[in-house]
Amino acid sequence: MSDGQLAKAQIIRLEPSRLVIPCMFNPKEYTITKNVNWGQADNSTKDGADLTFGGGNTSNMALELFFDTYYDRLSETVVEDVRTHTDKIWNLTYIDESLRDPKTKKGRPPTILFVWGKTWLFEAVIESMEQQFTLFMPNGMPVRAVVKLQLKQADNGKLKPGGSASTYHISEQYRSAAQASRGAADLRGNRKNQ
Repeated sequence: MSDGQLAKAQIIRLEPSRLVIPCMFNPKEYTITKNVNWGQADNSTKDGADLTFGGGNTSNMALELFFDTYYDRLSETVVEDVRTHTDKIWNLTYIDESLRDPKTKKGRPPTILFVWGKTWLFEAVIESMEQQFTLFMPNGMPVRAVVKLQLKQADNGKLKPGGSASTYHISEQYRSAAQASRGAADLRGNRKNQ
């Protein structure tokens, strides 16, 4: 991808096998939140309580994706059902029995990688998905949809210990998944290891 080209966002299923799901349109915005736990020590001799740190939580990402097969219709009369695109994401919320926890013997939905451009990776699981169909053909077939995703970070180890915010650790599995989806790109962009 040359500089100046619009990078398309993708959702990559990482397990049990890789599946690249291209987003028809990039999100107009996304929100990342992270909570840290602070408690108050019971101290009845002071006006203000002492704070105690209780640990951090994983990051969460909220985004909205737009799918429109009417815009890219094959002809005036031939339009693809938008669910052929949104169902690929919907299927990532289902339990996969091949992904069994060795202790509980229960399956779980797969881990995904949200990729946008050369430097933006977010390894996560889908915590919730809402899809709203907004345009229909006369026969009732949906051709436009908005998908709202809530993602929960699955790997908090993106930064190397002792590294700066510009030092990324990207495992070979995720590097190959992202490269296979768009060629041999430098996933760190212009960032330098420090």
